[in-house]
Amino acid sequence: MALKENRKMENSKLVSIVIPCYNDKAYIEESVNSALNQSYENTEIIIVDDGSDEATKKILSGFNHVKIKLITQENKGLSAARNAGIANAQGEYILTLDADDFFENSFLEKAVPVLESDRSVGVVGCFTQCFVDKNRIIFKYRPKGGSIGDFLYGNSAVGNSLFRKQCWLDAGGYDEKMRKGYEDWEFWISVTKRNWKIYIIEEFLFNYRKKENSMLQITNLLHEEENYQYVLNKHKELYIEDFDQTIAFLQKRTLKYKTNEIKRLTSIDYKLGNSILKPFRFLKKIFKSKK
Repeated sequence: MALKENRKMENSKLVSIVIPCYNDKAYIEESVNSALNQSYENTEIIIVDDGSDEATKKILSGFNHVKIKLITQENKGLSAARNAGIANAQGEYILTLDADDFFENSFLEKAVPVLESDRSVGVVGCFTQCFVDKNRIIFKYRPKGGSIGDFLYGNSAVGNSLFRKQCWLDAGGYDEKMRKGYEDWEFWISVTKRNWKIYIIEEFLFNYRKKENSMLQITNLLHEEENYQYVLNKHKELYIEDFDQTIAFLQKRTLKYKTNEIKRLTSIDYKLGNSILKPFRFLKKIFKSKK
């Protein structure tokens, strides 16, 4: 039986599972265990410590498994950490996994055959469950995947997916200038514009942890317009080619922004905050006039 398993390993492609980690001491063990417990066995696990605190470093140094390799660097952001891990990967296939999320054990067993059977597919993702804790799923996400036209105006895949290392090489890696979110979306545009397709397994095999008051989510919201502008400028030839759709997209975003701004300005919290600050603004004017 052992001989049979060894032959199976020899005939299967190596998958490098890259896990960037920044101060994720509370969740990293669950993430690493989901990588170790994949039913597809021919894997290596590369953890990239992206300048974590001492408590996280202590946990990372405690991982003692033949499959695990630890890379340490100063804090450079998610894109740089992923690039460092992939650059050191031996596998032909790459699976990215954030340190606070986890895959179901069967993901690779179901995803690898898709890449093996269709050379036009560069990326394999799946449906996603978003949870706060294991007993509280707050929503389910069903991305559609596809080709470049499916990614120009929004992300149609999850960031943690299986892809050919060649896709990463073709795209020039993750854009390390994007440290304020949306790096996954930009990466998929860079991949699909080179004619790779993204396939989605219609099963909930990935679990995304939504942290309350997550700094990443707050950063993404604060820099949303800046990120959109960066992506549109970087791939402007695609948006110019699809001019009519681009104009419709920008008009829709402008309307959304105006609607959100009206809601903010008419909210009770805003009005209350304004009424509290009003006397202080009056005092400020008095002091200014006396100078």
